[in-house]
Amino acid sequence: MDRGYPFGPHRYIVVEGPIGVGKTTLVHRLAEHARARLMLEIFEENPFLADFYQDRDKFAFQTELFFLLSRFRQQQTVTQQSLFTEVTLSDYLFHKNLIFSGLTLVDAEWQLYLDIFEALSPRVLTPDLVVLLDAPLDTLLGRIEKRSRSYEKDFDAKYLEDLVLRYRREFQLYDKAPVLVVKTGEIDFSRDEEAVQWLVDEISIHTEGRHVIGG
Repeated sequence: MDRGYPFGPHRYIVVEGPIGVGKTTLVHRLAEHARARLMLEIFEENPFLADFYQDRDKFAFQTELFFLLSRFRQQQTVTQQSLFTEVTLSDYLFHKNLIFSGLTLVDAEWQLYLDIFEALSPRVLTPDLVVLLDAPLDTLLGRIEKRSRSYEKDFDAKYLEDLVLRYRREFQLYDKAPVLVVKTGEIDFSRDEEAVQWLVDEISIHTEGRHVIGG
């Protein structure tokens, strides 16, 4: 195993995808292949999240705004200087704020949120590569049930379905960085070392455009 620098030219790699797709698990597995700094989303600190899952309309704005500001503060730790000395792996892209908020916010709240996002986003560093994980809805629901988070009990399948569709649509258009789409319905990165190595190799050679792998 190459623990030096196995990701080709990429210094800042983001793993993205809908809820339950395995972003954090994969980031940890990728980190085993390099001396990498991890930047993981701290979703447990959002005091509105549990209420949001019970009543999305009532708590959507507070939930999304907390995530936006929390992610922004964390993103400020990624600088060009830091990337000279280490690889950074993250389990979220700052752009995801628009994916979630666009699904839950409307009218004046959406416009206010968008104004704040547009003021903050130019100060966030763009990754060298986005690895977008995709999986069928049933697979995602099974993974969510398996991890047994209390606030995800009785998870709304329709909300997740809408989120999956929004992810796919957004990343058809996303052009700020190369995108490597990985179909993970038949892949378990938590257990399959060969699959992880295969993905490391794919990451190292994908440097432009949008490419789909897996099945």
